[in-house]
Amino acid sequence: MGEYRVYRVGEPGVVRVARRPEVPAPIVPPRARAARPGARRSRLAGLARGLGLAAAAALVAAAAWMAWRAVGRDVVANADAALALARLSGRLPGWSYVAAPAALVALLAGVTALLASRRHLALRAAGLLVVAVVLAAPGFALGYANGLVGAVGGRSEDVRQVVEETRRQLRPELPGQPLNILLIGADHSERVPDDPGRSDTQLLVRLDPATKTISMLSLPRDLRVYIPGVGYNKMNAAYTYGGPALAVRTFSEVTGLPINHFIEVDFSGFWHIVNLLGGVYVPVDRRYYNPESSSYKSIDIEPGYQLLDGHDALDFVRFRHDQYGDFNRMRRQQLFLRELQRQSGRWSSDWRRVVRLIRAVTRETKSDLDSLQRLKRLVELAFEVDTSRVYQTHLEGDTPTIDGVSYVVASEAQVAEAVQHFLHPERAPVAPGRREARITKAMFTVRVYNGSGVAGLGTAAAQQLAALGYRAEAVGDAFEFPGTVTAVYAPPDLEAQAQAVADLLQPAEVRVVGRGPLAVDGLTVYVASSFDGTVAPPAGDESPAQVLLDGQDYEADAWAQWDLETPVRLERPRAWVPGFVYEQFRAYKVPTTDGRQRAAAVAVVRTPAGGYWTIQAMRWLDPPAVARPTTVKRVGGRRLLLFYQGSRLERVAWKRHGTLYWVQNTLDLELSNEVMLGLAASFTPAR
Repeated sequence: MGEYRVYRVGEPGVVRVARRPEVPAPIVPPRARAARPGARRSRLAGLARGLGLAAAAALVAAAAWMAWRAVGRDVVANADAALALARLSGRLPGWSYVAAPAALVALLAGVTALLASRRHLALRAAGLLVVAVVLAAPGFALGYANGLVGAVGGRSEDVRQVVEETRRQLRPELPGQPLNILLIGADHSERVPDDPGRSDTQLLVRLDPATKTISMLSLPRDLRVYIPGVGYNKMNAAYTYGGPALAVRTFSEVTGLPINHFIEVDFSGFWHIVNLLGGVYVPVDRRYYNPESSSYKSIDIEPGYQLLDGHDALDFVRFRHDQYGDFNRMRRQQLFLRELQRQSGRWSSDWRRVVRLIRAVTRETKSDLDSLQRLKRLVELAFEVDTSRVYQTHLEGDTPTIDGVSYVVASEAQVAEAVQHFLHPERAPVAPGRREARITKAMFTVRVYNGSGVAGLGTAAAQQLAALGYRAEAVGDAFEFPGTVTAVYAPPDLEAQAQAVADLLQPAEVRVVGRGPLAVDGLTVYVASSFDGTVAPPAGDESPAQVLLDGQDYEADAWAQWDLETPVRLERPRAWVPGFVYEQFRAYKVPTTDGRQRAAAVAVVRTPAGGYWTIQAMRWLDPPAVARPTTVKRVGGRRLLLFYQGSRLERVAWKRHGTLYWVQNTLDLELSNEVMLGLAASFTPAR
């Protein structure tokens, strides 16, 4: 708006000041305003923003849909399991469990702010790409991992059906309770079309979070049991008639134990998995040899600590053609699993090998552990338990022939005893079975009560038992004993010794109880009127006690000569048990975990009972065999690494002069703890 002044002609003063009147702006209709070029550009920009937001929403929806399709309805549980397993394995720090989701939220918030700003279109497009990648990548990664593990139980429709049938026989996991997993080794004949197969091995593994222990229970495949819907037959026939579902049900009913999961693997799968792991180091106790011309399965494995490939490992765990048949085979299988578990650190840090292993498992096994969610608790327990506390229990019994068929027959008391040792391995003084016969007479008391009504009869029985080497004592008259047959009361772990005493007091019967009458450990004998006052001569004495003699130079010359021929600096024991005999000396090389070859030597010793223990020496100071000892003890200035199975010593190791030495007990842990420690403390240079 302007103003102007009015002057009169010839006069200098202003006559008046006037303002220019305002001219109102022309009213432009909306249609005419939209037609301007600037307005057109603004409209296009708004349309672009709308399309960008729609594209972002579409990408987010697509990524979410792909993630959901990849992992199914268990997406949240499996995602949590994947993070938890990665954290437990040490591949992710603990703080990442919270930091990763927080970083994702912050990133999405930043991208959202970028999209809402008036930035260049290229920047907004980059933001959309980041959103798509961030949301889709976890879905694809988790989908890959979950699909990989999911194939364990769902490779084909037939496998899925088998798994679902077996799953109905399983018991659900309970929080904080032990986890029981049945391992089934299946044998299928390629020469028989549609062969249903049979279970060559059934082994129950228990992971206990309360005691931090792992225990294993093996049942003989020839054990005579009642198979539901079939009748009495061998244990391995359950698999033949009903696959893993009936095998799981039968094992559970025989033992009374709940089974939470199962894993079935056949021979080719076992072979492939062991080879994929690069082999397994195993302390082989003796030479295993059957020639190709033999009617038995051929095998050729030398003694000593060595790396077994899939072929030799399968031969080792399947071998049964010795005097103890299935019983020693169960011990070898449990030994192999213990050593496999001890060496797990060799592979857990190699993720490429882990992925290959998972792929192999998907092809070679059947299992209900078919998702990350189901695997999570198993892996968590594996990290919780103490890997140095792995216990073994195996059921043994008589081996009669019934209707022309050879069976293993165990009483209900023997089964119950094995189950109790399995459930409470730390309280089990010895494993059930053949080793019970090596409990000497001096290891338990025999308290004799007179229930016959004949004065002095109990004292006579006690005196004669004491003369035979028993720690027997006459307690007095029984307050009440209505029976007419002498009874020997015994806890489960002294049943064999009770039977030996009953044979001396014939006729007599054995009564197995939790503890003896009057809560006294050992044997309690109630002499009845059936006892004639004279102990029957023993048909055969028990195995002789192991007496370790010091200052012995047994085979000293052979050791000296062997030391001259061996690159390892050898040591030999100066303490010795009469009856022990050297079976074999062997010098060889063992491949280490870093690919080198180290000199090694082993001496095999045979016991009178037919067991084999070994003396090992090698220039490899840190093999998996001596990782994570149960405890360390100094004896005579020597630092001994002690490895226990339950209350029994399995291995005693020490290092000296740049050499690792150890004494390895027999498969059934025949050597007592005192003998194992005495042997280790007595070692001296071979020359």
